[in-house]
Amino acid sequence: MGMLITRTEDLYHILPELEKMDLVAVDTETTGLDPHLNQVILFQIGTPTKQFLVDTRRASLEPLRPFLEGPKPKVLHNAKFDYKMIRGTFGIKMENLIDTMILEQVLTSGAQERGFGLKDLAAQYLNIEMDKSERSSFMAHTGDFTEAQLDYAVRDIIHTYQILLKQVPKIVQQGLEHTAKLECLVIPAFGDMEFDGFFLDTEKWNQLIKISEIERDKAKAELDRIFKATRKSDNLFGWVDINYDSDEQLKKALADLGIHVEDTSRETLMGIKHEVKDWLLIYREHQKVLSTYGESFLKHIHPKTGRIHCDFKQLGAESGRVSCTNPNLQNIKAESEFRSAFVAPPGRKIITCDYSGCELRIIAELSEDPVFLKTFHEGGDLHAIVASTMFNKPVSKTENPELRKQAKFINFGLAYGMGAQGLATLVGCSEKEAEKLLNQYFKTYPKIKKFLDTAAKKALKEGYSETIGGRKRYYDISQIHSNPRERAAIERKAKNAPIQGTNADMTKLALVYIREEFKKRNLDALLVNTVHDEIVVESAEEIAEEVGKLVHDCMVKAGKYYLTKVPVEVEYEVAEFWKK
Repeated sequence: MGMLITRTEDLYHILPELEKMDLVAVDTETTGLDPHLNQVILFQIGTPTKQFLVDTRRASLEPLRPFLEGPKPKVLHNAKFDYKMIRGTFGIKMENLIDTMILEQVLTSGAQERGFGLKDLAAQYLNIEMDKSERSSFMAHTGDFTEAQLDYAVRDIIHTYQILLKQVPKIVQQGLEHTAKLECLVIPAFGDMEFDGFFLDTEKWNQLIKISEIERDKAKAELDRIFKATRKSDNLFGWVDINYDSDEQLKKALADLGIHVEDTSRETLMGIKHEVKDWLLIYREHQKVLSTYGESFLKHIHPKTGRIHCDFKQLGAESGRVSCTNPNLQNIKAESEFRSAFVAPPGRKIITCDYSGCELRIIAELSEDPVFLKTFHEGGDLHAIVASTMFNKPVSKTENPELRKQAKFINFGLAYGMGAQGLATLVGCSEKEAEKLLNQYFKTYPKIKKFLDTAAKKALKEGYSETIGGRKRYYDISQIHSNPRERAAIERKAKNAPIQGTNADMTKLALVYIREEFKKRNLDALLVNTVHDEIVVESAEEIAEEVGKLVHDCMVKAGKYYLTKVPVEVEYEVAEFWKK
């Protein structure tokens, strides 16, 4: 059952035993899931042969602070949760965490989806059927712990430890040591971001919502005007009664205008040559804003902290890219006014830092294209240079700007495996013309074509694609000879994964460096958000410039770890709110 500890002084006695252990497993039982409102009531630590359980209602974890914040590796399952709960209850920030859930996601990224819970992994690796029903008994528990509760708590750390021992050989065998280490090192950074949260000016937010409502209603009135001319009164009062959010109703209304479409996706609407297109797009834009950022968004403001504490999934995409929910702070576009509502509290500043042209630099690194490499080393407008080379004409933002725009779409589209159909929609040309543009691009830049083709071939042959740092994204290639669509989908993903995945690796390593520097220098600065190749920090006003320069340097250092053939550039801005 393990040793139950109920007195603070007894923790000093077990420290020598803990120090002798090469690796310890850690787990917590809590009264709930919110680190600001709920508490840890049982803390478990140990190995499969020796376990200690601390009743934290009676004993303080303070004697274990140096150990938990020290270099000893600690294995947990879903470590970020326990990190936040321990920080919230005791103010202890654990270091050197290993997470069996994260490691399993690294091992199987892109492979057939399966559960990553402790119960799932115990069944898979240990052939043990875990009963997790006891977990809920801790929520409102008072008095002494039952034998069943203590047995349950011990099993969690024993099985987590045993699972790790089974995972490590697989990580080494698959060459995933760097990725596994990076993902574990960055856990506390995501834990801190979620725990500290981001401050939102609700008054400003509501003003922006009101503007969107006005613009949405204006677009709806224009749509009603257009469709009224083609329809008899839809109802007794003579107004047009079309639900513009309904695909079927909108298709029928467009057909009455003589516009026949298979669907009402943005790509399809972009091809319509009629004023209805513009008003539909405006309506959709503001309707999406209202559904995404409306009153439901403000419900995420925490009642105790007054800040928004979202959930970051550090392996949110199979490429390794981070995703965000409850709410999604990565969904607020750089050009959106809504960013300005995320503000610094009085006496503080927001520092917004991002990699400049990150994915294009990664393409240059991987392809070794001479024009790309030269442009990044010497400076210059890459999109204009690419367009000028493609079309053999002088191109700049003012001279032949439409050609620069086409080159820009292709440059950025490459990072997402974009084909002729996607390019046609963006540029506003036929698919045949888009195919010509792509052919001209690849004829002008054969090294980029070779890199993309090689990435696709490797995935089809070996069943995975790889980033510069060795992160792997796996594919099921069993159907590629019988299913052309599946083959094409894998090729598209394989062209994208090394680029997007390397971008994710750079940003995660930067988060590790930034957090280390904040801690080492004891700076009054917080990581508050990350959006792909962008990192947002809040700091005390008097050190904002110093923090901005520090974050800049950490991001450059992380970029240089992966990119050796192109310079790494980072831009940062200090302001009262989230910029860009």
